Amino acid sequence: MTVPDTRRVAAFDGRADELDATITLVTDRVADRLIEAIEHDDTARSSSKTTGVALAGDERRQQLLVGAWIIEEITSVNEERLQRGTRPLSQSDEHHVRARVVAELTGAGPLEPYLSDPMVEEVDVNGPDSTWVTYTDGRKIDVGRLWASAAELTSFQKRMALRMTGTGEGRLDTSSPMLTLQSRDGARIVMVLGGTGEHGVSTHPRMAIRRFVVRQVGLSGLAELGLFPQPLVARLRALVRCGFTILVSGPPGAGKTTLLTELLGEVSPLERIITVEKNLLELRLEDDPRHPDAPALFTRQANAEGEGEITTRQLVELTRRLNPDRVVVGELVEDEALDMLDVASMCKRGSLATIHAHTADIVLQRLAYYVSKSNTSLPEFAVWSLIAQTVDFVVHIDLVRNAVEEQRAIRRVTSIIEVGGLGETGGVSSTEVWSIDDDDELVQVAPLSQRHLSRLRLAGYPAELFAVEATAR
Repeated sequence: MTVPDTRRVAAFDGRADELDATITLVTDRVADRLIEAIEHDDTARSSSKTTGVALAGDERRQQLLVGAWIIEEITSVNEERLQRGTRPLSQSDEHHVRARVVAELTGAGPLEPYLSDPMVEEVDVNGPDSTWVTYTDGRKIDVGRLWASAAELTSFQKRMALRMTGTGEGRLDTSSPMLTLQSRDGARIVMVLGGTGEHGVSTHPRMAIRRFVVRQVGLSGLAELGLFPQPLVARLRALVRCGFTILVSGPPGAGKTTLLTELLGEVSPLERIITVEKNLLELRLEDDPRHPDAPALFTRQANAEGEGEITTRQLVELTRRLNPDRVVVGELVEDEALDMLDVASMCKRGSLATIHAHTADIVLQRLAYYVSKSNTSLPEFAVWSLIAQTVDFVVHIDLVRNAVEEQRAIRRVTSIIEVGGLGETGGVSSTEVWSIDDDDELVQVAPLSQRHLSRLRLAGYPAELFAVEATAR
């Protein structure tokens, strides 16, 4: 048996620690210069009304500056080592330092391997020593320690926040310990300040990243992924093209935004779709070649002085003057519900939206609750009347999991509800027209109302397409 040379191992560990310390030193120095440059650029732009892309949003300029500064700082480190009587960094060490610092300051640092993996859907950072990665196939793995300390993780958070937002509306500090950002590829990044001495809102600094990995596959592509049976594709396509107002409901992470995006993919390219979203652009129709005329609007939070806030209601009012065929108010949370119902009732072609709900049978009640909460002066009859006159269908997605065998969750459409107008005893009447049968298959269990069938016939779709017997076959 070979006995390891403990002196050689200790020397290797010492060299690795020294190199990590050098990386941290160079990262901190270059980060300070980048922060100073962004703040100076923001100040100069504010005072001179400069146009063009700000440094905070110009990734190419940042990369060029960071690259030049890294060379200067590595040269400075080598000079300091020579003054101490230590050999300068080797060429391979310099290359390693440069790559690590670039990834830390212009990329995603230790998260880069996961965020560049197309199979990764979610990344949850619970602290410096625990990061969970969830893959599209359902695997969930703790990849362990990615930062040496909570302080390093906090520094990484603040650098990323500043680089992605500038010094204006988005910041992560004691006065604003929670921040939601969006990366260039559309991923949602949530940061929480925490840990000893940070005066945050958690025991550790934390991050949660959600990526939208299924893009532009069409309804047929979603059917192939198992979201719903292939025969339902033609029926969903008809409902969308006919101009019905459809809500996509489901729990968090069920794939509501993905289904909404692909439903919108069935809209004619000649239609003008205006999207209104809260803070983040998750639908990203402007980047979709299926939608050549799809302006995107998003709300804006107030700045540090409490000024400049733009609400969903203001944007919805704006859409009326932008000649829309359809207005899509992303996710319905609180006030957005009333705004969506209001604008959908006035659009030429209805609307689509998502709403959080764990079961299909509570969707309309939750929608009514949101509407009542946003305008307490509306009588109950008016709330239900507005919903009955506006919403046509609810498509519910669920995360189906065999809890006994610990199987991964599968995204499936489990119910489609038709809204039929005001109920005889109050509320809204509705019928579940598609549901899961005894064989765990999604099948049509009831015919559509004559009101909706008439609209479909006028749009060129035969009533036979929605016959219960035809669907069963």
